[in-house]
Amino acid sequence: MERPNVIFIILCFLLAGCVSQFPGLKFESQARSHMERAAAMEESSSYHKAAQEYAIVAERYPSTSYYKRAVWRAGLLNIHPDNSKIDCSAALFWLKVYLGLSLSSEEKEAAALYVAMLEHVDGLQAKFSSCVAEKEKLIAVTREQCRYKVTSTQRLKKLETKLAQVRDELKKMKEVDVRMQQSRDKNSKSFELAQKPLELNNDGDNTQQLSKQNDLKHQDLFPYTIQVSSRKKKEISILEAMKSRDKGNPGFVSHAYIPDKGDWYRVFIGSYRTVEEAEQAAVELKKEAYPHAFVVKMPFAIQIGISSEKEELKKLEADLRSKGHLAYSVLDRLSNDKIRLLVGAFRTEEEAETLAKELQKEGFEPQVVQR
Repeated sequence: MERPNVIFIILCFLLAGCVSQFPGLKFESQARSHMERAAAMEESSSYHKAAQEYAIVAERYPSTSYYKRAVWRAGLLNIHPDNSKIDCSAALFWLKVYLGLSLSSEEKEAAALYVAMLEHVDGLQAKFSSCVAEKEKLIAVTREQCRYKVTSTQRLKKLETKLAQVRDELKKMKEVDVRMQQSRDKNSKSFELAQKPLELNNDGDNTQQLSKQNDLKHQDLFPYTIQVSSRKKKEISILEAMKSRDKGNPGFVSHAYIPDKGDWYRVFIGSYRTVEEAEQAAVELKKEAYPHAFVVKMPFAIQIGISSEKEELKKLEADLRSKGHLAYSVLDRLSNDKIRLLVGAFRTEEEAETLAKELQKEGFEPQVVQR
């Protein structure tokens, strides 16, 4: 083959390769243009328009290098506190798309917490709508049935109080700008502290805790508690619960497996007989250091021991702690001088049975009981 023909063939191959790459380069250029426009809008505080631009990149250019960042920013800017048109549904959609991408553990944890917050907001919005509907129904009944005016008015006032509480909580949730970056530095320091052996509460703390329980000795069950946080790392959750105990709050940790999200360790504070008592305590905790505290019903726990001897209970608690379990005490409702040592809090007996089997393998004698 003559040399000019060889050169011509090589040039044809090079030209074909450039043509095949041209659509990708075109999409990359178009995506970059939208990203630059979105960044400029974000810089000028036009968060709603910026979110729309990022969404365009996420929808039209999923094969470009800008896709991952566009999805993340579309989710965050839709719930930015200064966004005049906050759209929680759009934010939740894009954050769930983001969770489906290839992420580092820190990125996945941050996105998961945002998703949990937005799902909680959806729950509050549903509760808010339900309260509004009930309020309107009561007003209509009051107008139609004058003979029940007094009773209906009392119910209406009570409902309006609850409605105001829900409205305030919903407003706070919408105004919260979840700053995940600031928690990462705290987590790294907390993890180092969590590696050190956790000391048992001193006698003064135990005395304070028992004095609180003595006030409840004539009550029956304590199915309600207050959830203040939920984390992937067990050590950090235990450390947070111990800090709450130092402040006089009876904190404890309970494991939960969430489908598609894995293992989580929830931090709870207190045990309450009625939801009204728990809600009142939650209001006080929000004023202290737990702005996201909310009441949950966890009627089951695992009883490890019951005794009137403090030293016996302290020894058993230390044994549990050495194996990574944080126990807490509740006064026995059938006896005035005995204390029950419990681990965890669960919605159903089935959830508690899983941990009970684990504790049995570790040499304890667990029993699933009502709290």
